Amino acid sequence: MDRQLKWILAGILGFLFVSVNLYLIKNDFDMIDRTSIVYDQTTSKEEDLREVLVKDGVIHTANEQHIYFSEQLGMFTRFLVEEGDIVTAGTPLYEYDVLDLEEQRLLFESEAEQIRREITTVQSYITELNGLERELTTVTTTQPTTSATSPQSVIDNLQDILNIELEVGVNISDATVDQTRSLLNQKIGEQEAAVGRLQAQEDKYEALIDGLEESPTVQVESEFNGKIAHLSEGVDNPLITIYSDSLASRSKLTDEEALYIIGGLNARVTSPVAGSTISGSVDSNPKLPDKEPELGEKSLYSIDINLLDPSQDWFVGQQVVNEIITDESIGATTVPITSTNSNIISTLSPQGFIQPRIVDLGLRVEDRQEVYTNLEPGEWIVTDPFQVERNYSAYITPMTINRLTTDNLGGLGQRTGWKYVLLGVLPHQ
Repeated sequence: MDRQLKWILAGILGFLFVSVNLYLIKNDFDMIDRTSIVYDQTTSKEEDLREVLVKDGVIHTANEQHIYFSEQLGMFTRFLVEEGDIVTAGTPLYEYDVLDLEEQRLLFESEAEQIRREITTVQSYITELNGLERELTTVTTTQPTTSATSPQSVIDNLQDILNIELEVGVNISDATVDQTRSLLNQKIGEQEAAVGRLQAQEDKYEALIDGLEESPTVQVESEFNGKIAHLSEGVDNPLITIYSDSLASRSKLTDEEALYIIGGLNARVTSPVAGSTISGSVDSNPKLPDKEPELGEKSLYSIDINLLDPSQDWFVGQQVVNEIITDESIGATTVPITSTNSNIISTLSPQGFIQPRIVDLGLRVEDRQEVYTNLEPGEWIVTDPFQVERNYSAYITPMTINRLTTDNLGGLGQRTGWKYVLLGVLPHQ
């Protein structure tokens, strides 16, 4: 009897369940019609986007210095360095014997006199810069401190602006007093360093003049730091080639690439030999073909990427891979490119509705699209907007069978579990 009663009760419950759902389908068909099934959804992310041009390259010296010799000076005698030697400014490079001591002395005196004139010119420039700096100090110390004369304010005297811009060659119309003073002090420091270098050259020629009285042999010293790359077998010019300590990666661009690669672009350079990647920047792009252009033949344009702090494992001749960063966006909000329909993205609200948003799109790299307005990282979006039947409608997602485990169900909690059971049985708006 009990067994028969159980079957009757089960049949009644089954009938009621089917009947209620048929009733709900019939009376709430519009609600079902408005519901979109979203099969693919994801969240927006925060990441760095970089658009790069990948080019093969070879490590070369960033600067190549050539040393020349004129037989009018005298007779070349010998090199004082060998290929591969490291030299610094002041390192003796070669010797020659003077044939006409008086002519050589006059030449050295002429060089020394030219340097003295340059020193005088630079010192006059420093005096003018110091005068401009004192004028700025007078303006900010003698007048009452107001928003117009504070160190953080801009210079409003047109004549002062013109004078300073004329001397430093930089637009300071929007610079504050402090920024302008810092610029002037920087320029003064640069010129004082230049005076020091010129005085060292003057001393060198004075020593050469004194040395002629003792011996007709003259030693020529290096003015550069670097490595001896090549010595001439005879006295052909250039007599000596010096590679600077700085390294660069040299690449060749096509016509189309040379159009948009400009100096200053950041780059990453990878050396399989050194087993590392370092940063760099494009030195310049003069847009000059490597050889004489010919009709019907594509030209190539060489550029150098200066390397920042290469280790000793990096040296001239290595084959490398350059990644020139033509555009980048750091900390960008990104979505898959498939999720954008023109400039509209369909978002999934926590309330269970599809909300279209008009957004501004930025950089696009491979399968990622930058969105820089009206969307935050971590928001749920529809991966394929064509899944959306109707905007502002409710949405459902397919059941994922492999996630229906006791562990997942237990994590919901009893209250949350009953909530979803009732949502599946009772009609809601």
